[in-house]
Amino acid sequence: MTNPGGPLPGAVKVGYGAGSLGISAAEFFVRVYLLKLYSDTLGLSPILAGAVLAVGLIWDAVTDPLIGALSDHTRARSGRRRPWMLAGSLLAAATFVVLFLPPHLESSPLLALYLLVTYIAFSTSLTLLAVPHAALGGELSSDPKTRNEIFGWRFLFSNVGLVAGIVIPVMFAGEARGAGSGAPGLAVMIAAAGLVAIRATRGRDAPDTSGERVSIREVFASFRVVLRRGPFRPLFGAYLLGSVALTINSSLALFYYEHRLGLGEQEVFLAILLPFSLVIALSIGAWILVTRRIGKRLAAFLGVTLLGVGGAIVYPLLPAGSLVGPVLWELVGGGLVGSVFLLDATVADVVDWDEAVRGVHREGLYFGFWRMGSKAARALGLIGSGLLLDLVGFDPDAAVQSAETAFGLAIAFGPGVGVFFVLAAVVWLCMPLDEKIQKRVRRVLARRAKAGKTD
Repeated sequence: MTNPGGPLPGAVKVGYGAGSLGISAAEFFVRVYLLKLYSDTLGLSPILAGAVLAVGLIWDAVTDPLIGALSDHTRARSGRRRPWMLAGSLLAAATFVVLFLPPHLESSPLLALYLLVTYIAFSTSLTLLAVPHAALGGELSSDPKTRNEIFGWRFLFSNVGLVAGIVIPVMFAGEARGAGSGAPGLAVMIAAAGLVAIRATRGRDAPDTSGERVSIREVFASFRVVLRRGPFRPLFGAYLLGSVALTINSSLALFYYEHRLGLGEQEVFLAILLPFSLVIALSIGAWILVTRRIGKRLAAFLGVTLLGVGGAIVYPLLPAGSLVGPVLWELVGGGLVGSVFLLDATVADVVDWDEAVRGVHREGLYFGFWRMGSKAARALGLIGSGLLLDLVGFDPDAAVQSAETAFGLAIAFGPGVGVFFVLAAVVWLCMPLDEKIQKRVRRVLARRAKAGKTD
């Protein structure tokens, strides 16, 4: 079901990768500003707003593998993935604006209901785009080097989207509705990026030709396949641990920089986080070159391990009141974070292994679970962040934290996060799918494809 190995035009790789720009920008925008908009600006109780978003997140997590599995069995002439992506691009753009620019509602229950309905509508629409888009990336080529480049472009544009999510709210800081005023511009980005990816991959998205009729019940039953013994379990475990680390890192960042280093929020965003995101994007090409020398497995292990160990050592030692140390480390750390995309690229290799062993192609199902895992990790990371803040004695009512609390934040932000990265790297090494096995898998699939054409 995967396109053959060999050269893939650069325009296809870049155009496909561009689709993740709007997805990444929208997800960052929602994570950082949605709760603040509805609670701080619109006056909804933070507890009620948080509960509403938790319900929406549960719904969102369930729909990821469901949409992925359904796209595996789509028989449209334009392909399996692109029809979903088209619907998702347009609906996500429209619902994003509705979510961030609500009407004036005096009643808290009505505002909470509005938030629930629009958040579910938006998250479902974004799933229609994001999961088939991720699955399509693994199907554009069966060549490992080309796949690394495809997912490298996807990861690069994800970080460009992250930069947009950082910069656009700053542009609208003086507006009555703050960051929400930037929603129309981001909506255009979501739709445009999705349409670019759809256009670039035209003719490279094959419809399902298995002839099988699959019910929703069978789709849910197929979820068990992902959890069977095989290479996906350690890969998924490493991804969960790494994603928990990234969530805790992003959740504690402002606490650490403000209360440990004495830096302002705007300084952090523009002088630290913005360059950090740009370096991540620029590092992708370097990591692709590294994988050609030492292989994907070792490259990802080294990158993630150095990220964890380096952060554990550096963050507690950075001096307060200076931007030089944080900026220098974030430039190094951003380069190391670039190695994380290698885990994404490996999902497509697991799909090939599953097809060779079990005879069924389930790219959408696997990438749906992958995306669901990122949301589970986000929830676990947020819980972990709260526990760490409580453990170090953080007092939200105090303008200035004690020296012990400030040092505790440094330990939580450094070693507390670093240990998750190191564990992720160790679990990653338990993933048995190395280059030799991948070559055997590709030979099996190539023989089957040749036999199918002969028949």
